[in-house]
Amino acid sequence: MNTLTGLILLSGSSPSTTNIHYLSGFTAPDPFLYLKTQTGGILLVSPMEKGRACKQSTPGTQVFTPEDLGLKGKKIGNQVEQIRALMEKAGVRRLKVSSDFPVGLFQTLEKKGIKISVDKNPACPERKIKSAAEISKLRKSQQAAVASMKAGIALIGSAEIGPKNELYIGKEKLTSEKVRHLIHKTLIEYDCAGVETIVAGGDQGTDPHERGHGPLFAGQSIIMDIFPRSEKTGYWGDITRTVCRGPANPELKKLYNAVKAAQLAALKAVKPGICADEIHRLCQQIFEKRGFQTLEKEGRHVGFIHGTGHGVGLDIHELPRVGRSGEILEVGNIITIEPGLYYPGLGGVRIEDTVVVTKTGYSFLAACPKKFELL
Repeated sequence: MNTLTGLILLSGSSPSTTNIHYLSGFTAPDPFLYLKTQTGGILLVSPMEKGRACKQSTPGTQVFTPEDLGLKGKKIGNQVEQIRALMEKAGVRRLKVSSDFPVGLFQTLEKKGIKISVDKNPACPERKIKSAAEISKLRKSQQAAVASMKAGIALIGSAEIGPKNELYIGKEKLTSEKVRHLIHKTLIEYDCAGVETIVAGGDQGTDPHERGHGPLFAGQSIIMDIFPRSEKTGYWGDITRTVCRGPANPELKKLYNAVKAAQLAALKAVKPGICADEIHRLCQQIFEKRGFQTLEKEGRHVGFIHGTGHGVGLDIHELPRVGRSGEILEVGNIITIEPGLYYPGLGGVRIEDTVVVTKTGYSFLAACPKKFELL
């Protein structure tokens, strides 16, 4: 037996589940184990999943069940015994685990005399650079996001304005829920699932992760943030648009134009070799020059209160981050650019596109118009 150190990953939490998917090509609804060594990877799955794992896993990935490794009786379902058997099969004497590994299982392994430590480094740093095949999968998810965004915008744009500025489709009030339903219905046609889709109007939109609920009104900003996951590939898309049915007041237009200008400037700054912090600071500077301060007001943070973007892949939020991260952009990064401003009493505005970093700058995964007032 050699002295190799293996990385053990347990599915069930992100990013471990998506790391296993990335490394092996396999995923399942029930927990399973993956051991990464210097010579390859080993999946440990239930007998029910073995056939599918053998078909779906990447070349070079070995697939075993607990029974294949000689476990019997109660040991078959015991994760400590499963890990012991994997280590013996791979000739591994030490283990590393990711930071999301269950603490209880970690402590039990230690008590059993297994040499184990937490690896503070990302398990799959190579995920930041997307292959051509991955970019193609992400593009399809983004195309679904754009199609559903266009459907949502068209529905809001077709609404009639009632006497109290409530929006109507026929005799029924238009609500966040109805717009979201149409978005999700459209995504299904692209074999994608909508997760936590945001349709938030007025002051609801000043909380960046508020999903939105109830009637929508004319003259208010309506933020739609759609991030679908492909049911087939597991890759995500991400897009945000802000619209207003009917005329917007001058201050709200000013708010929108500031965000649009910041996003355009940030997109133009995207290129390999640039520090992501610079892109974030550029947005901050544009907002400050236009008089939109970020501060705490009445116990609440207002203004530009989040980062400029994030990586997208098998996780909706992954590396690299576009903000206070110090990360350098590279060709093949897939990132969002999504500056936003949020002021209760005025409204919230966010504009987001997902792009791939190219040798000369960036390219949209899928283009979508930006139009604020739907008149």
